[in-house]
Amino acid sequence: QVKKDRAAVDKVFFMRICRIVRIMVPRLFCKETWYLTMIAVMLVARTYCDVWMIQNGTMIESGIISRDITLFKRHFFSYITVIPWIALVNNLLKFGLNELKLRFRERLTKHLYDEYLKGYTYYKMGNLDNRIANADQLLTQDVERFCNSVVDLYSNLSKPLLDIGLYIFKLTTAIGAQGPASMMAYLLISGLFLTRMRRPIGKMTVTEQKFEGEYRYVNSRLITNSEEIAFYNGNVREKQTIHSTFKKLVDHLHNFIFFRFSMGMVDDIIAKYLATVVGYLSVSRPFLNLTDPRHLNSTHSELLEDYYQSGRMLLRMSQALGRIVLAGREMTRLSGFTTRITELMKVLKDLNSGKYERTMVSLSEKGTALTIPGSGRIINIDNIIRFEHTPLATPNGDVLIRDLSFEVGFLKLLWPLFGGSLTKPERGKLFYVPQRPYMTLGSLRDQVIYPDTYEDQKKKGISDQVLKEYLDNVQLGHILDREGSWDAVQDWMDVLSGGEKQRMAMARLFYHKPQFAILDECTSAVSVDVEDYIYSHCRKVGITLFTVSHRKSLWKHHEYYLHMDGRGNYDFKPITSETVEFGS
Repeated sequence: QVKKDRAAVDKVFFMRICRIVRIMVPRLFCKETWYLTMIAVMLVARTYCDVWMIQNGTMIESGIISRDITLFKRHFFSYITVIPWIALVNNLLKFGLNELKLRFRERLTKHLYDEYLKGYTYYKMGNLDNRIANADQLLTQDVERFCNSVVDLYSNLSKPLLDIGLYIFKLTTAIGAQGPASMMAYLLISGLFLTRMRRPIGKMTVTEQKFEGEYRYVNSRLITNSEEIAFYNGNVREKQTIHSTFKKLVDHLHNFIFFRFSMGMVDDIIAKYLATVVGYLSVSRPFLNLTDPRHLNSTHSELLEDYYQSGRMLLRMSQALGRIVLAGREMTRLSGFTTRITELMKVLKDLNSGKYERTMVSLSEKGTALTIPGSGRIINIDNIIRFEHTPLATPNGDVLIRDLSFEVGFLKLLWPLFGGSLTKPERGKLFYVPQRPYMTLGSLRDQVIYPDTYEDQKKKGISDQVLKEYLDNVQLGHILDREGSWDAVQDWMDVLSGGEKQRMAMARLFYHKPQFAILDECTSAVSVDVEDYIYSHCRKVGITLFTVSHRKSLWKHHEYYLHMDGRGNYDFKPITSETVEFGS
């Protein structure tokens, strides 16, 4: 069993964060660095604005209490003058934070999709490897939450740290070093205590995202397979599955809410209210000590002015200390998202280097075990497909053929090679047409030329008139007439019937003109006469066909057959007049 990485704020967490940050901030001089610098400058400016507001507000109140109109007017009008600049600083800070979140998400998403859509990795993750259950959630929702959490943490730590540094300097000058030192000691002790208390949050966040992904998956399965479920009258069973999955999520969220409620009580008491108590005790000492030389000759007005200014600074400092302690809670939650993103990156790296981890069935037969996935040898040569002593097995280890050797192929390279060697043309010269063809999002032209783009079509020198001939060859010319343009956009998976989708896939085959084509029950919804024309046209244009089918009508278009007995053995023979045709 694969050991799951734990989510905790420790050395491993900081190493993982650094690896991911290098992806989101790839160079010293880039837009992300500019926004990080801008946010830091705005945080400093905002801290200075806060200090100025405290000092100016104290002078306004002093003018009111002492009935000094000149003092009141001077600081009151200063406040009105500065208001637009303070508003600008606040909103520039918000703008920078939102832009940085978006840019981090853009960088990380592009990096992950570059890895996810490299070769057949997207297929391997869902079919050959079972470490990641809900890649869609990881690539979308978890990436967004991770980026938001990182930027919020940057802001929530930087501002309080700046506040503390500035207020310590100001307060040490005003009331001595003992008050700020007491607050810092309290921060250290309470921070260590709360960090220990919050440890379960990281693990609970990982579990929450896992259950959210499972719940979304069972809902998407219902939509994807609604027709089949309806034929089986499976609505009651599906409802039970959805309710069961949702109950797991809800039960976990109830526990998480109660834990956060309990931690919220502790956080509020320690990080907010007790911090304020320490602040009151620290700021009151020089005022309540009647022998303190600082206030031996101070008037009541001077005492009041000094207390307001020092008290408010110490209060702000205690609030900043509280925010740092509370930022630990966000950091613990971030550790959960970091664990999931890191796990995704590790699996993508493994898959792109040919490493799989999957629960396998027993591979042992007659004392001999198959080798591990990916251990075979692939040779790329044009115009030939050759298997040499290759065990043919499904991704989870079900043996179809123990030792396959012949000079034609019949599976596209989606499954891993368990041994032997496979000689085949390079990717692109071997085309696969499945029973349920994929219709991409886009125009009518995109359906024919997929996965090419319009620019690729023009580079190949294939005109729209030639595309029209491909559609006519499979008796789909009426669709172009109906839509009126190659650029017409529809939901083609829904608009086209099963037979039309299969014929569209064959038109796509004519467009690409590969050396070899593997046809997997790809004309099961097409009439025999249309099927006969399509196969004849493929042979006419020089495409070598390998067909998986149960139709007897297709034997005449082939020269060899491969038959598996289901026990690991096979027959590969030429088709002659004496061959007994099987199928329907």
